[in-house]
Amino acid sequence: MQACLIALPASACGAVVGFLLGQSQWCEVWPELTRLNAAWTTAMGWFAGIVVGLLGAGGLGLRRPASRKPAAGLWQRLLRGSAVALALAPGTVLVTVAFPRGVVRETGPVRRLLGDRRPNIVLIGIDALRADHLGAYGSQAGLTPNLDAFAREATVYQAAYSASSWTLPSYGAFFCCERPSACVDMPPGGVPDREYAERARLFANVSTLPEHLRMAGYRTAAELTNPFLGESRGWKRGFDYFRNEDGPNPDDLLTSKTARADVVTENAKAWLKLNRCEPFFLWVHYLDPHTPYDAPDTPAALRETYPRRWKTSRSYWDENMRDGTPHVRQQYAQYCRAMYAEEVRYVDRWVGELLSELRRDGTYDRSIIVITADHGEELFDHGQFEHGHSMHEEVLRVPLMVKWPKSFQADRTVSQTVALTDVAITLLELAGRRPIGDGRARPLARRGGIPGGAVYSEGTLHGASQTALTTDEYKVIYRPPVGGRVAEFEVYDRRLDRLEQHDLAPSDAAAGLRERLKALAEQAAAASERQGTHSRPSVVISDRERRRLESLGYLSD
Repeated sequence: MQACLIALPASACGAVVGFLLGQSQWCEVWPELTRLNAAWTTAMGWFAGIVVGLLGAGGLGLRRPASRKPAAGLWQRLLRGSAVALALAPGTVLVTVAFPRGVVRETGPVRRLLGDRRPNIVLIGIDALRADHLGAYGSQAGLTPNLDAFAREATVYQAAYSASSWTLPSYGAFFCCERPSACVDMPPGGVPDREYAERARLFANVSTLPEHLRMAGYRTAAELTNPFLGESRGWKRGFDYFRNEDGPNPDDLLTSKTARADVVTENAKAWLKLNRCEPFFLWVHYLDPHTPYDAPDTPAALRETYPRRWKTSRSYWDENMRDGTPHVRQQYAQYCRAMYAEEVRYVDRWVGELLSELRRDGTYDRSIIVITADHGEELFDHGQFEHGHSMHEEVLRVPLMVKWPKSFQADRTVSQTVALTDVAITLLELAGRRPIGDGRARPLARRGGIPGGAVYSEGTLHGASQTALTTDEYKVIYRPPVGGRVAEFEVYDRRLDRLEQHDLAPSDAAAGLRERLKALAEQAAAASERQGTHSRPSVVISDRERRRLESLGYLSD
């Protein structure tokens, strides 16, 4: 009886201490806790308190002193038992050490034991990564040994196309499975920089992939760097953990040590180590290949080959090089290509580190891992620099490599045309959720040799508004009539002219595809207009964010 009287308050104290310890098991990478996590920690503290209380009653030989009243002796024993419980209850932290894959901190093993065999989902996005710079896509430059090694274990989609030529509408379409104008408020091409920066955001009434995954029981996390993917633009929706790294110096985001691929990787690795809730969805977005190109590993000899005053930014090109002599322009183009290649080499190194962490912690085999890009990059292929200007191959075609869970069967190469919006539908299917979006997206093909789909793309930042339709046979680009200008088309035969150097628009090639694209563009414009200005609250741009956008070339200085 006395043991019980001592054990009860001791167990209560142990429960409180255990709960508090559970609340303290976090770092800046993961401040949120699940109710289940708190319940586990409380239960372990309660259990430890009972054990400690019983030990205090029976093992420590607490006997009632003969010279004291029974009541006083009882209260003394209760206080001593509680003190012992409080002193030893922190031992519940040892459970975390004994089971580093979960139990106290997270509930992954419990879910696995209960039969939840759905795969973890890891989405790795690399901003402005051109497909043709990867060995898996034919490059001989040797820039991407880690991505190429990953490709040997994955399905490589040779003809994957983005829904837009810049980040916000591309990811908007990706996560919402809609055309960009249906889910992202973005101005038409050619508007002032300030207007698109104040308008560009996710619509509040669209549902996103992370929201549906969280409803399906997935733990959701995002480690990002692009300022157009910030919380103020609607991107935190659906994420348990959300971090958009901006670095201490907003005037020079990409040279900030905290916004580089190494820090993004280390943050993602820390989240993986501290959170073992399975299944989980982790989105990691690297900004490094974006302009300005200035990888920290760039050889000094390469930098010294060109004038020190040169900068790899669109504004520098527009203000200093566009009207230069052909010889200087050619040299500058070579410089930008070489510096961009070093960025690709650098980000490959740190993506490799993240993949190694997934292998070390044992989640690699039971995860679906997707590596892709939001868009490509123009390196003067059609006279332009960076992205957001056109709908050409170098901008819309992106790498897409999918490492399926271990039990899945798939071809190593799929050559037919696929859309990035197909990825989200595939992930929802694996998570046991119904498809979202407008119904155009379909699960990714895992076998080659079947006809591909038609990928609709829209959204430019600079110059005239453009849309595109890409099929296995043709690419059609459409510029609608604006301000008295007549409608314009470009048509390319993708079977014979993958680099899009020979415009077939003067001929009758792909006439049906032209009409289809024009109709889609008109439907999209009408639907976007129906959203109305009342549903378009402006994004409040702080001075810090404005400087960040300027550092990336999105806003004019």
